[in-house]
Amino acid sequence: MFALALAWGHASHAAETGPSRTPDAETSAPAAEEDIPEPPSFPRDVMPTLGRYCEPCHGARQQHGGLRLDGYDGLMRGGEQGPAIVPGDPQRSLLIAKIERRHKPAMPPRKKLPAPLITKIRNWVAAGATF
Repeated sequence: MFALALAWGHASHAAETGPSRTPDAETSAPAAEEDIPEPPSFPRDVMPTLGRYCEPCHGARQQHGGLRLDGYDGLMRGGEQGPAIVPGDPQRSLLIAKIERRHKPAMPPRKKLPAPLITKIRNWVAAGATF
């Protein structure tokens, strides 16, 4: 009977104070790996845009301004106006200034790149412009 009273007292106390305050597995677990964004990648985030919008004038057949943008090495070499990018510093990167239309001639010349593509390239440069 005493054990039953203790059990009843414990249940009664829990009902009065609410549910126990033990950490919930869902709220106290570290962030899942899929919640952590992947760092920008040249092949995934940059090359498809350069291939589609820049390669016709800055590819294997022709390199306007001495700039070749059909691969990582050409981008890192730059062209007649100097380095195309400054790793870690998108504000000082000529490629970023041209695609954001802050430096003339703006690139691509006829139509501005979609904002999400500019953001991907800018984030890649800011992250260090690694391959």
